[in-house]
Amino acid sequence: MEPVLAILIGIGLAAACGFRIFVPFLVISVAANSGHLALSPGFEWIGTEVAVATFLVATILEIGAYYVPFLDNLLDSVATPASFIAG
Repeated sequence: MEPVLAILIGIGLAAACGFRIFVPFLVISVAANSGHLALSPGFEWIGTEVAVATFLVATILEIGAYYVPFLDNLLDSVATPASFIAG
């Protein structure tokens, strides 16, 4: 269930924010997960496998949306109602 949740969260975050915010988190997450970076207390969640999967899905979707206009429109159509609900 956790991989499915990570994918769904990644899709939601990609639709809401944009990939520029996810690339640094993806790098930090991979570095922490591989043991190259020690995270402060409260930020250990960034080094989990679920976080790596979430940031990876969000980054891939946003890079894909940059090159595929249909995917960009699809993410925009998800983000618009989500922004009204969140606001």
